[in-house]
Amino acid sequence: MNLWEQIDPEEAEARMRGLQRRLADLDDALKAAQYIRAQNPESFSAELSLDSLTHMQRRLEEERIQLVQFRTRERLEVALSGSSFRDHTASVGELGFFLIRLQKLFTSIAQAITTGPTRRGPFSQEVVSSTALRFADVFPSSFGMEIFVRPRFDVFGESTASSSLQTLFSLLIATKHENEISRLSGELGPRAVGHLRHVLDDLARSNSGFSLKWTDMSGTQFAWSADNDQIYSLRQTVSKFRTRRSTLITIPAVLLGASLLRDRFELYDVNRALIEGKLARDVKPHLREYFGRQCSATLDKVEIDETVTGDVRTFYTLVGIAPLDKPPN
Repeated sequence: MNLWEQIDPEEAEARMRGLQRRLADLDDALKAAQYIRAQNPESFSAELSLDSLTHMQRRLEEERIQLVQFRTRERLEVALSGSSFRDHTASVGELGFFLIRLQKLFTSIAQAITTGPTRRGPFSQEVVSSTALRFADVFPSSFGMEIFVRPRFDVFGESTASSSLQTLFSLLIATKHENEISRLSGELGPRAVGHLRHVLDDLARSNSGFSLKWTDMSGTQFAWSADNDQIYSLRQTVSKFRTRRSTLITIPAVLLGASLLRDRFELYDVNRALIEGKLARDVKPHLREYFGRQCSATLDKVEIDETVTGDVRTFYTLVGIAPLDKPPN
């Protein structure tokens, strides 16, 4: 099943790699220009430099939007191993249960990166539609599957599906690194990490392992695997971190800078204390007009407990921004 239509896949990936390199170079330049603008709010030259770089960034984003129109689906390869998946067969009940768990994990990640980690209640219909996984085929393995999801692209030429897949791999890789799983627990929130814990618990109970593979639009390959012995230690790592508190706060601030490519932000509060963290996808279209300016910022503040040491770490996600005299969007 083709991932690109009406374009040669190698050409499309090469063009995407070129766009990403130029966007990354621009992102570094914009970070410096945003900082200069914040330190010199009345400077005409600082404003002109930032506007020029922003215009160049928009043009590259428009090129990316034109290119991604030819990307029709993302393919995820999933392989299960262990005694429950011998001879290339699987228990219908166990397989169905695993796939439901995987779908919930994927959708909860998408919800967290779109609106922030604190949101409770049902998933939004837009997120559910953008992350609907479809079983397509099996391949030789203990039990291997091809699963597809159709991307829906936004004004930046990005999709919830591909961003969520990239975050899924980051989360799985982080299970082997305690500092990273602590940060992602704060940025994704208790629901996403809870679904990851359920996936690992179910695999441990059936003495199974699994692996994932995905190739993004630039041809970059992502891969992760854990056998049944490793699953037990990953469960222990994830269980060390619990959400102590998750709250929304709104503060007056100066947006020192933000990366629309890496989804990160930096701002000063009224005491000029630096707050940095992750951008929710919903807030990204509203950011450019606030670079280096005063604003009212709504932050998702999450405190994570390290249950063994008792340490508490705090993480922030920017979920809303508005002029000081208006409520954040």
